[in-house]
Parts: sequence; C-alpha cells; structure tokens
Amino acid sequence: MYGRPLQDITRQDSHLALLTAAANELMALDRAFKKLIPQGMAEACRAVRIRDDELVLHADNGIVAARLRMTAPGLLPQLARQGYLASKVKVKVVLKLVRPKKPKTLAISENALDGMEQAAESIGNAEVRQALARLIAHQRRG
Repeated sequence: MYGRPLQDITRQDSHLALLTAAANELMALDRAFKKLIPQGMAEACRAVRIRDDELVLHADNGIVAARLRMTAPGLLPQLARQGYLASKVKVKVVLKLVRPKKPKTLAISENALDGMEQAAESIGNAEVRQALARLIAHQRRG
C-alpha cells in the first residue's frame, strides 16, 4: 500500500489545510518554549497555545507546574523575539495516566529452563548463548 504525502492531501481540503497549519504552529511554539527551559523540565511540560495574550502551559505534575509558574514569565520576552507574543502565563497540571503493565502470562517451567540451559551449552555462537542465558535468568527471576 502506497501513501500520499500529507501536503498533497491537505491541498485538496481547505479545512484540513487550516487544521494542519494550526497544528504546525502549535508544535513550533512548543519547540521554541522547550528550547528555553532545562531538558528534564521540557520532558514534563508542553506549551499548548497563546490565547488572549496568555501563554498556556501544561505540566505533568505539581512540582513542574510550580517551577513553571516561577520561571515562565521571565521567558516571555525571549518568546516574543521569536514571534510568540504573550504578556501572561497560565500553568495547568495535566496528569499523565500511566497504564499498568500487564502481568507476565507466559511462564516457562523449571524443567524447561534446565533443558534450555543444557541446550545452550552446545550452541557455537557466543551471542546466541548469552541471549539464552539472559532469557533463562529473566524467567527465573519472575
């Protein structure tokens, strides 16, 4: 299946073209903002939009939000020089929900692991032997 470039598709639909342009502008704002803050903090927040002269930021947790509330107003002049004009900042905490990991459902019996260990000894390729050893150790840990 061959796809068409997004630009070809958006040229045919004016609403989609406007939506794509708006999304690109928002992503550019976010990139510009994240270049001004430390990387660790940039991974935990997003510049969402500028509306009514207000830069809206989303933070993953309260600690990042508090730090943004203190530092972001000082970054507004630097953003303005890049064309992102705002005179105030609004920070919202938007928690990221982490999906719980699925419990391991595949269990290899001890007898099978012992057999795999014996079989691994006869394998000539050292990388494959090491990979099997890691698999066996991982299965035995739980």
